[in-house]
Amino acid sequence: MDAQTKYRLKRFFTLRSVSSKIALAFLIAGSCLLAAISSIASSTIDELITEMMASKEATDIQYLEDYLSDGYWHVKNNALYKGGLRIGDGSTRGASTKKFEQLEDKTGTYYYTFIARYLVSDEILEEVDARSSPVTDFVRAAGSTRDADGNLIVGTYMDKKVSDHLATHHTYQGFADVEGRNIYCLYKKLIGPDGNVIGVVAVGHSVEELKRAGVRVYVRIFDAVFVLLILATAGILIIIYRWLRSMNKAKGYLERIGTGVFPEEPLEFGTRDEMDDMAVCINEMTASLREKERIGAELSLATDIQAHMLPTVFPPFPDHDEFSIFATMHPAKEVGGDFYDFFMLDDHRLAVVVADVSGKGVPAALFMVITKTLIKNQAQAGLTPAEVFTKVNHMLAEENETSLFVTAWMGVLDLESGELTYVNAGHNPPCIREGDGAFRYLRSRPGFVLAGMDGVRYRENHLTLSPGDRLFLYTDGVTEATRGKTELYGEERLLEFLNTHPTDVVEEVLPALRRNIDEFTDGAEQFDDITMLLLNYKHAKGGNGMTVKEFPATDASLQDVLAFVEEELDKAECPMKLVMQISVAVEETFVNIAHYAYSGAPGLMQLGILADPEGVTLRFTDRGMPFDPLKRADPDITLSAEERKIGGLGIFMVKKTMDEVTYVYENGQNVFTMHKNFR
Repeated sequence: MDAQTKYRLKRFFTLRSVSSKIALAFLIAGSCLLAAISSIASSTIDELITEMMASKEATDIQYLEDYLSDGYWHVKNNALYKGGLRIGDGSTRGASTKKFEQLEDKTGTYYYTFIARYLVSDEILEEVDARSSPVTDFVRAAGSTRDADGNLIVGTYMDKKVSDHLATHHTYQGFADVEGRNIYCLYKKLIGPDGNVIGVVAVGHSVEELKRAGVRVYVRIFDAVFVLLILATAGILIIIYRWLRSMNKAKGYLERIGTGVFPEEPLEFGTRDEMDDMAVCINEMTASLREKERIGAELSLATDIQAHMLPTVFPPFPDHDEFSIFATMHPAKEVGGDFYDFFMLDDHRLAVVVADVSGKGVPAALFMVITKTLIKNQAQAGLTPAEVFTKVNHMLAEENETSLFVTAWMGVLDLESGELTYVNAGHNPPCIREGDGAFRYLRSRPGFVLAGMDGVRYRENHLTLSPGDRLFLYTDGVTEATRGKTELYGEERLLEFLNTHPTDVVEEVLPALRRNIDEFTDGAEQFDDITMLLLNYKHAKGGNGMTVKEFPATDASLQDVLAFVEEELDKAECPMKLVMQISVAVEETFVNIAHYAYSGAPGLMQLGILADPEGVTLRFTDRGMPFDPLKRADPDITLSAEERKIGGLGIFMVKKTMDEVTYVYENGQNVFTMHKNFR
């Protein structure tokens, strides 16, 4: 016997298998059925046999009358006759019992007759009275019935219960006491030619015989039922065996699925019943699971691809210590529609983007990839943030059959000046912390969402960051994280958290914020993607920080500009001679911007100064008409004042007095930079 068989037998006899439980249940049910059949049969068979005996005894009386003799019943010479056959007069010596005994031998029925008492002679009555009591109306004339000792009981009286009944009825059928024996009888009155009752004819059966007959019938029925139960049990066990074999086959099939193996071959039973229906369901489930596994593997791959599409190496730019940055994205499903991005446009400009695609799952993720790629490509092509959003919106909205849209925020930070140029396309306002202050929301009028409608033009906003300032960008998965059914994490709770971690290392703030959100939601399922980015501006590129100030581009601002320059030069202990040269160069440059950059329209000029003991760098930025003053030819100073052309002398003086002068037009701005060494 192998181990598997032993294991199955052990499970069967310890009632740990389905088959053993079914067998036990069937055994109990069969026993109860046999008991019920026995109980019902016990009473039913008795009733049935009694009814059968009643019918048989009616026939037996007729049979007796025919068997005794032809003719009618009558009394002659105080004796009972049937036709010409003398039956008896109530005495043993006058009784004719031979035919009664012959008939009993043939049929097994007791036969006897009674003669009315008033027809019996006094001599016989005296003999009868001496043998039996109490006195009844009929005396036994002849018959086959004997007493318990085997003696004929001719001459005895009828049971008083039967006699009383016959006083008012023609027949009696039921149990009667016959000389101490309980007999089931049928009594019938005999009517003479004159219409008077002359006697009674009776047939009967011993109750013990009836019981023995009932037992025989009961045993036969029990045997038949038992055989049927055995056959039914065998049939059911065969069905159970086939069912369990199918179930074990299904169990093995499902165990393989449970281990992650999805069989290619279908499960088949060949039973053409519910088991085959179950096999169809299991095969459909297996196919569905196989498909889900394939989709799950593809989604897992898509998750990895999406994760690697976002910047994940921190710090991202080891050569740039002017800032630190950290970002995370936690999709609500395998893939998400949120994204963040940051990249260097050149050596001193950093672009940051956070966006949220409407919807979730694969469609949103695909739209996210397209949007991220378009934004980065357009930004690296030299467009301003507003121009980037305007063009990307056109490209997305042109064939947007999915009706998806994107909320996005993009900023370009000049690492030298700290100037932040940003644009908002329907996105959440970021949080900013300036200096030693608290975080606040950087609110501006947002533009329309990307891909929502073609032809939208976006406007830019400007802000100058100082060293130590922080910028926090996020998607609405943060503020709309939900506890219960209605309570949101909200903007106030976000500000409260940021203000309790104002100067923490950026790589530590975002994981702590995510834990705080999880504690708030108390384990609820994440409903939306959660994306966060934190930027810390440390210092200006090339030094400890360029001081930047903005002025109206008008002649009235000249003295303020010069005062600002002289103050910064004093801090750097610049020699007085160089202060004068630098001030002249600043004046010439600013006046040129004030007069020509905006063609008389109002505008702004931003001046950044970076000074140290080695020298000073000044950078003029305006958004006026593009103009490169360095392309203008230098004036011929050998000519007299009358002979020289007007203009060009100021920039010529700047180039001669400064050690380095550069111009570039980028991001929609004129950027004029000059540097002067102190030594």
